[in-house]
Amino acid sequence: MSNFLKEVSFLVTDFLSIQRLSFSQLLKKGLIDEFQKKNPILIRKKRIKIIFFPKFYQLTIPKYDSSYAIVNSKTYAARLYLPIQNINYEKQCIQFRWVFIGLFPLMTKRGYFIINGVPRVIINQVVRQSGIYHQQITSKLIKSNKVQIERRFHVDLISQRGTWLRLEIDKRKKIWARMKKTPRIPALLLLHSIGLNKKIIIQTFLNLYSSSEKRPQSSYKFLADLTSLNRKNIENLIETSGKLICRKFLNPQSYDLGKGGRNQLNHRLGLSIPLNRTALTPYDLLRAVDSLIQLFNYQKNFDDIDHLQNRRVRTSGEIIQNQLNLGLIRLEKKLIEKLKKSKGLVKIHPLFTSRPINGVFKEFFGSNPLSQFLDQANPLAELTHKRRLTSVGPGGINRDTAGMAIRGIHSTHYGRICPIETPEGQNAGLVNSLTTFASLNSGGFIQTPLWPIYKGQIQRKLGAQILSPEPEKTYTVALNNTKTSNLNFLPTLPLTIQGNQLLKKLYRKNINFIIISCLQLISTATALIPFLEHNDANRALMGSNMQRQAVPLLNPERPIIGTSFEDRVLFYCSNFLQSNHSGLVLYSSHKKIQILNFENYQAEKYKLPISFYFNVNFLTSAYTKCNKKTSIRFIIIKKHLNCLKTQFAYIKLNECYFHLKKSFKKISFKKKYQYRVSKFINIFFQEALVLKDFKNTLENSKIRFLCFIKRFYKLKNFYLYTSFLMLNKIKIFSLRYKDLNYLIKTTNTKKSILLDNSTNRIFLKNNESITDSNTLKFKLIFENHKRSNQGTCLIQKPTVQAQQWVDKGDLLTNNFSSQSGELALGKNVLVAYLSWEGYNFEDALLINERLIFSDIYTSLHIEKYKIEARETQFGFEQITRQIPDTEYRNIKNLDGRGIIKIGSWVEEGDILVGRVTPIRQRNLLPHEKLLYDIVGKEISSKRDTSLRVPRGIEGRVINVKVHETKNVFQNKFKIEAKSACIYILEYKKIKIGDKIAGRHGNKGIVSRILPQGDMPYYPDGHPIDMILNPLGVPSRMNVGQLFESLLGYVGLKLHKKFKILPFDEKFGYEASRTLTFSKLYETRSKLEQNWLFSPRYPSKFRLFDGRTGDSFDYPIMAGFSYMMKLIHLVDEKIHARSTGSYSLVTQQPLRGRSKHGGQRFGEMEVWALEGFGVAYTLQELLTVKSDDVKGREQIMETILKNSALRFGTPESFKVLIRELQALCVDVQVYNRNIKHYTEFEKKLN
Repeated sequence: MSNFLKEVSFLVTDFLSIQRLSFSQLLKKGLIDEFQKKNPILIRKKRIKIIFFPKFYQLTIPKYDSSYAIVNSKTYAARLYLPIQNINYEKQCIQFRWVFIGLFPLMTKRGYFIINGVPRVIINQVVRQSGIYHQQITSKLIKSNKVQIERRFHVDLISQRGTWLRLEIDKRKKIWARMKKTPRIPALLLLHSIGLNKKIIIQTFLNLYSSSEKRPQSSYKFLADLTSLNRKNIENLIETSGKLICRKFLNPQSYDLGKGGRNQLNHRLGLSIPLNRTALTPYDLLRAVDSLIQLFNYQKNFDDIDHLQNRRVRTSGEIIQNQLNLGLIRLEKKLIEKLKKSKGLVKIHPLFTSRPINGVFKEFFGSNPLSQFLDQANPLAELTHKRRLTSVGPGGINRDTAGMAIRGIHSTHYGRICPIETPEGQNAGLVNSLTTFASLNSGGFIQTPLWPIYKGQIQRKLGAQILSPEPEKTYTVALNNTKTSNLNFLPTLPLTIQGNQLLKKLYRKNINFIIISCLQLISTATALIPFLEHNDANRALMGSNMQRQAVPLLNPERPIIGTSFEDRVLFYCSNFLQSNHSGLVLYSSHKKIQILNFENYQAEKYKLPISFYFNVNFLTSAYTKCNKKTSIRFIIIKKHLNCLKTQFAYIKLNECYFHLKKSFKKISFKKKYQYRVSKFINIFFQEALVLKDFKNTLENSKIRFLCFIKRFYKLKNFYLYTSFLMLNKIKIFSLRYKDLNYLIKTTNTKKSILLDNSTNRIFLKNNESITDSNTLKFKLIFENHKRSNQGTCLIQKPTVQAQQWVDKGDLLTNNFSSQSGELALGKNVLVAYLSWEGYNFEDALLINERLIFSDIYTSLHIEKYKIEARETQFGFEQITRQIPDTEYRNIKNLDGRGIIKIGSWVEEGDILVGRVTPIRQRNLLPHEKLLYDIVGKEISSKRDTSLRVPRGIEGRVINVKVHETKNVFQNKFKIEAKSACIYILEYKKIKIGDKIAGRHGNKGIVSRILPQGDMPYYPDGHPIDMILNPLGVPSRMNVGQLFESLLGYVGLKLHKKFKILPFDEKFGYEASRTLTFSKLYETRSKLEQNWLFSPRYPSKFRLFDGRTGDSFDYPIMAGFSYMMKLIHLVDEKIHARSTGSYSLVTQQPLRGRSKHGGQRFGEMEVWALEGFGVAYTLQELLTVKSDDVKGREQIMETILKNSALRFGTPESFKVLIRELQALCVDVQVYNRNIKHYTEFEKKLN
């Protein structure tokens, strides 16, 4: 399988290319095209022309970088400047200026935008491809007890911008043209209005009738019969409708097909109109009518609107380009208005303003449904959000009216759109994800790579061919990834193929293509599920979605059972640092990483020796005792540093001192070793570099060789070294000098010898240089404990150590969702499938208290609290420490400004920011004045409105952001805090009510936490961490969790990790079961523990009850599974209400936890109480606890006085009366006294 992964790894696309390439295309071409459409602007009355030069536009460097913009709530954008020329023909004056157009939002390297400090992503929208579509509508009619099928044919002309047009034929074979929200008009009138010749129209319309029908002799009479219009009506309407139709369909400013739509129109109608002409032409409409006639006569096929050939993806660049077009339209209107009002010569700068462009982008990113908060719950959620496809939104489908045909899976989705990953609920099928190998072509169509097949042999050496959905009509694609022979031949059995949107079986000679990987069918999130083929599709959908909801844990752990895609996700997350250059790591800590780069940079030169950047343990030499006269010692240090680039053709080797490890400080180098330095000039870099140290003569000398293994490559007269120095593999040779050539030949062998304990160290003097190459140091500073959009903690932990070589693009950091460069969303825990006293009924689960004490499922969350000092009608609010009627213990953690100190531990009710608000001073009564004078207390004119820690929150203050201004009304312009933002870090351990889920859609709520001693345990004494309900497996049909838990237990025992590709049946029948049982048997044999595998009940174990010590009656399925803690935490869900706010109209309690609302007591709950017969409880719920205004005011008094509770009239009944009265129904409420009622009834009679 490893060879297979290496083979297809290069075919996995850049997951963020759909975002990056789109924005790059916008900057290169789209922005220029939009300005070119408005170029030039003419004001004919004043004879003024304004010309844009969009090819020379300039974007400045952003004022704030991405990290600063997030922290300080700024927008990551560049200033857009454009050269503009103003020509005034009346004044005979020409002006040329660079004009500021507006702020242009920029996309970051990770594919998202930063608007007001919030990362946002633009969702890719799937829309209908503009062009022409032939369709029919069938309806069933019942006439005289017979079902008749009525067919209606129509042709739709769809545009990217402008009015859609429909041409249709009714029962009487009359052709009509219909536009949105307008009555239909005869097609003849439409063709006449655009200026077509009558003869051409007559010849086209005559094709509607067959040769057997009687044709009218007069053309005018024929046209009148066809369109129900006489000659006078036609002539009168042509003049009135001609301008309207030309403005709607023939004007490029109001109608745009796009180049893709024009290409599709030319292809289907047989036209050759240039692609840059994106408006409709008269011949387009005439050919459209002709194609409608062919459709009516069954001479043309219908179009499948759900085929991916007819659906394209609008990426972020195109969506921003459309918004820029709207901004330019507004800018053009304001420009024309200013020029019309102006008198005399007008300068360019006052004419242009940045408000139209800035306003359009602000509206789009703030309110458009395609601009969404970036999901930063974990790296997988972020990546999936950037690769999401949606059919809803502006110009898309309405989710309320979308049918099953749009939501369903089409045959062209194979390898392009994941059939599994989609939301549950009303967005099901409308929001999808791209598959792992899918990409977009220049037209916005989804394409996928396929291996070509020639005469039954897969042509892998020719490379994969990337196909869009269109050519699949003529090609056959093998769907199943079958096992091939050594020569890449397919089996001789018939294979399942897809051709012309049909599934059938063909032999290998008739197959053109085959999929390249079994992961080609599914998305990235689904590809992370091992044993996917053993799960029901609905449960796989839940597993894919719940992985995106996993909370990053304090101590992340990668799964034992993976699918080889865990490492690919991290490269596209915003919270990871990658190396921009190759180099040597000089320093690594939790705050920063410092890298030394050896490339040719002129900015800074370092002429220090390389050893200056190493510690004393870096260069090592082996020391062995042998005959000094006859022996030669070699020190070979194999590759550790890659791509070290030097600029010299010769090397100067300086003094090397050798000493023993024990006598490092005592040795006198000059006395003990008197080596004469030998300088080697023009030594060519071959397979070894030899350093010779002479003492007197060569015969009596001790020769030492420092060999640099592998070879140097020559580039531009410089030698580039590919391998240089390795620490952990040192080979010592003791041989004669004549065997030097043999030594050089054997240095590339795979032999290795462990490092000798008695090693010496080689040092260079720090004041002497070993190289003259230009180098530069790069410093990467971490941004730790940052808050994500979902409130999780973003942190960066280094993965590299000092003196380690890194290549360009290597990951330098981990976070709470990764370990060792792999995605880590949960924990590997011991699970057992058994019922435990009913506590795991209906997907509930029990956990071991070890998960709490050992912080197994502890997560970090950051909450943000903000307060401002505003102006009120009685004065200004003030942020201060002087808070009235407050004890010292409540303000001891506040600084002099009244703001909490960083590092303080805060709990519920503690003051975060002290604030006082002025209030109206009231006149005191005489006895109140006397009381204040006796106590010696002044009347307070301010009240406490401080920011306090909300209910249920406790944590540590990790950051404080304060916005300060100078108060001009006080002496020396005193600085005051106007707003403060407090960040609190919370530690959330797992507790009862939290949601736990696996990767196979197996989810549950923690119902009870058991002591470790009460949990069931294995025969070797290991207690179970989590007890799941066994009834959740057969009904849900997600058997993959069982294979994962068993193979995971094998990995736990053997200390191994497994990479399992889904759809492994090509390796053999029941391959997953065979692999699992064979590994269990192998574990049993290696560890000599027979209980690990029993032929009687494979995959089950004898577990013991922790409370009694007795074994359970039957073997139990248990294993080691990967379980995740989801973001649906009980602390954010649990809520109770005693008193609170009420709705103004209905006087009923509000809904929701944020509003401190109540629970809805619905119709079914009323039925339940009625069934129990608790009438008074039901009456209390519907009156006093709901909307009986008088009753809830008196309930406190009745409880204190222990008196009877009187129920009043609910407010909802009064609302019902008012609504009936609004319908002119006179409904009134009468007294309960029967006498008055009967008397009133007699009067009515």
